[in-house]
Amino acid sequence: MVSGKLKPSNFIGKIEFGTVKSIQNRNTGLKVPTFVSVGKPLRYAPRSRSVTQSDSIFGTDIQETKIIAVRHVMDVTHNLKVRFVKSGAIHDIKYVSSDETNTPIAFDYITITKEPVGLVNGT
Repeated sequence: MVSGKLKPSNFIGKIEFGTVKSIQNRNTGLKVPTFVSVGKPLRYAPRSRSVTQSDSIFGTDIQETKIIAVRHVMDVTHNLKVRFVKSGAIHDIKYVSSDETNTPIAFDYITITKEPVGLVNGT
C-alpha cells in the first residue's frame, strides 16, 4: 500500500463521515439533499502512491482515486461518504483499509473518488 510514516504535521485538514439524505426544506417544501454526519470531524493526511503503484493501477477503476489516512475508526465502511469540512466537497468511499492491530495508535487508509460527488447545502 502507501508507504511512509505518518507524523502529526501530515494531518492538514478535517473530514466528516456521513450519508446524504433528502430532507424537506421548511421554506419551499422541496426535498433537498443534505449531508448528515455520523460522527465528529477527524483530521486526515493525504497520501500519495509510488510510481510503481500508479503504474500497476493504470487502466483500472481505482486509477481516478486518491488516498487519505485517518486515525482508526471502527464505523467507517464503503457505504458512507466523506465530506471535506473546509471545502464542503463530498466524495464516495471506494475502499477502506483498516488497521486491525491492537496498537494504541492505528491508522486507516481510505480510498476515495478523485472528483467530488458534489456540494451539499451550498457549503
